[in-house]
Amino acid sequence: MVLEILIYIVAVVMSLAGLILTVLSIPGVWLIYLSTILVAMVDNFSTITPRILLILFSLSLLSTFVDNIVNLLGVKAMGGGIWGMIGAILGGLIGLVVGNIFGVILGPLLGAFLFEYSFGKKNFKESIKVGIGSFVGMILTILLKSVVNVGMILFVLTKLLSN
Repeated sequence: MVLEILIYIVAVVMSLAGLILTVLSIPGVWLIYLSTILVAMVDNFSTITPRILLILFSLSLLSTFVDNIVNLLGVKAMGGGIWGMIGAILGGLIGLVVGNIFGVILGPLLGAFLFEYSFGKKNFKESIKVGIGSFVGMILTILLKSVVNVGMILFVLTKLLSN
């Protein structure tokens, strides 16, 4: 009984950490998914069945895939090319390594701008527009992933509380 309660507490902490990571544009959906596996194991997979886990895994995978696509579409929608997309990805990775919220948020914007300006041979104004497109795409993905993550958490809570 005590071990089960501890596992539920760990699952809650993991889910909350997943939500926080999502807001920081880091794939927190996987922490939420892992917390769901923990909860399913405590319950011997009777409430959260392997089928539900497979569906939630697919949703997590789709969320991660869509995250990358929407960011790139943001660059493309604002006139960016392959250089802007590469810059947004590298800027995001470098921003993550820098390790603060400003790096994660500004990295893709600056990366898309700098790569379009330097390698894509776009003028300053066009390059800024591409950087803004990357930023808007990132904000949209954070909102989308947050909705998916909260939905997953609410679904699992509803299943557990209805049992």
